[in-house]
Amino acid sequence: MRISARTETSPLTFKDFQEAVSWLLRGGYRLRLRPDGVVEVWHSLPGERPVTQEVLDALTPFYREFKRRLTKPRGWPKGVELPPWWADMALGFKITRARASECPGCGFLVAVLVDFHFWNEWRCPQCGRMAEPSVANVTARG
Repeated sequence: MRISARTETSPLTFKDFQEAVSWLLRGGYRLRLRPDGVVEVWHSLPGERPVTQEVLDALTPFYREFKRRLTKPRGWPKGVELPPWWADMALGFKITRARASECPGCGFLVAVLVDFHFWNEWRCPQCGRMAEPSVANVTARG
């Protein structure tokens, strides 16, 4: 009897944007928007896994959405840099706009409006603290 060590592997694919983001974050991969407007994929954990062509090909269908979310939201004050973990927050939440507002917790100079479908909250993108009480989202559909 002969046993073959060869195994078939299917190509890496994602059914939707959320599945791609979950896979990226759980696997230690991170995204950043370079100054030239290109979305860059890198690995953030010790032992850095290579970013293979297979990974890039699987993420290509979501490139425009990645780029849109990684861009500073409308209303973000000029001269204020994005926090280091912006990509994690921007990929995981629907951020609709920003405004100048000092966080009472950490002193960061910007608040972002996060759409949680049934309500909206102004949050500090640096520490996550709620900047003001939540507001019902009257445009949400159940």
